[in-house]
Amino acid sequence: MILFTNARIFDGTGKPAFSGDVLIEGDEIKAVEHGRISAGDVKVIDAQGTTLMPGLIDAHAHLSLGSSVEKITPPGRHSFEETVEIIAHCGRVILDHGFTGAYSGGATLPAAEVAAARDFGQGIRPGPRMRTASFERLASGEISPNSTFTSRDDRPSDPAGVTAFIEEMADLGVDTVKFLLGGVSAFDAGANLVPQFHADELAAARKAAETRGIWLTAHAYTPDAIGLAVNNGFRVLYHCTWADEASLDLLEANKDRISIAPGPGIAEADLLVAPKFGIMASPAQVAEQQETVERLKTVGTELRKRGIRSLPGGDYGFPWNPVGRNGRDLELFVDWFGYSPAEAIRAATQTAGKLMATERELGVIAPGAHADLILVEGKPDEDISLLTNPAKLRAIVASGRLHKS
Repeated sequence: MILFTNARIFDGTGKPAFSGDVLIEGDEIKAVEHGRISAGDVKVIDAQGTTLMPGLIDAHAHLSLGSSVEKITPPGRHSFEETVEIIAHCGRVILDHGFTGAYSGGATLPAAEVAAARDFGQGIRPGPRMRTASFERLASGEISPNSTFTSRDDRPSDPAGVTAFIEEMADLGVDTVKFLLGGVSAFDAGANLVPQFHADELAAARKAAETRGIWLTAHAYTPDAIGLAVNNGFRVLYHCTWADEASLDLLEANKDRISIAPGPGIAEADLLVAPKFGIMASPAQVAEQQETVERLKTVGTELRKRGIRSLPGGDYGFPWNPVGRNGRDLELFVDWFGYSPAEAIRAATQTAGKLMATERELGVIAPGAHADLILVEGKPDEDISLLTNPAKLRAIVASGRLHKS
């Protein structure tokens, strides 16, 4: 058992912080008291001068892309064993930075991600609690830096192929399947706005996913993509940068079942850093990304005002946007979208915890909840920048295991 005593507790629910003790037994918070807790054989951590809060959860993680603040992994094909090691490295880095949960936004090798996530869960390797994903599906198959994106109107619909993909990924044991409903402008200028899938293909995806008990995730920038995703049972939508009034209304009408990860981190990195890597460096791509940033600021602010569930998670894992910078999304939720620091933390804890759909409550400090916690110097609910500095993390508990103390 672990006892945090003399803590300033920010419990993730949005309530004001309070002083108290928290007792952990295994992967469960056993007690939370505004006063002192008396316990027998426990490891005691004096939390005086710090804030105890739920561990952060990244809603759009790409651990298998492999680049972290410690090591850049060039893109390319890797074996199963190499990919497991890549994910293990990035899993340890994201955990070191206070993210005890990760919802995958796509894997380069899904079977390897499933294996690494299993190791994290069993404590064989240090890493976050994970929800795993398929690779990012195009109509033509798997994405690569050489991909070009022609419109769905230039090919016949293939519902059977989409169903087969769902079946293949479900057999590998992934939690979620991701579809690129538009192209990727990082590889092909303007492609984010080019539609990739027909409506009947996504209807087939919904039926197959419901049958196999897995979730659907969408790379969706445009009103067309947003409408297709919402109307076909997709659970998580990434970006939504060009949402118009009608699509925002649709998201608001479905806000009890839809989560959005707008991804400000990747938008900022694509504009400011990617050109240094030779990515999105053409004048057309730079201009597109400048517009993307301005549009995203408007849309992210509107999502907040409408109470639509928005989650931090900014495509971290690329060389120009590496794992370990994940806390930057919380800063951008404050700076771009108008969240208070406490609201941004709640989005990355309690709200994101619901996305993970675990057997017990996640992302809060409450009796019976999962024991994923971080101890932070200072008051991050007042100064969000503290969560971008791993040196400010005095302790990290993941699945009840003390990763750092």
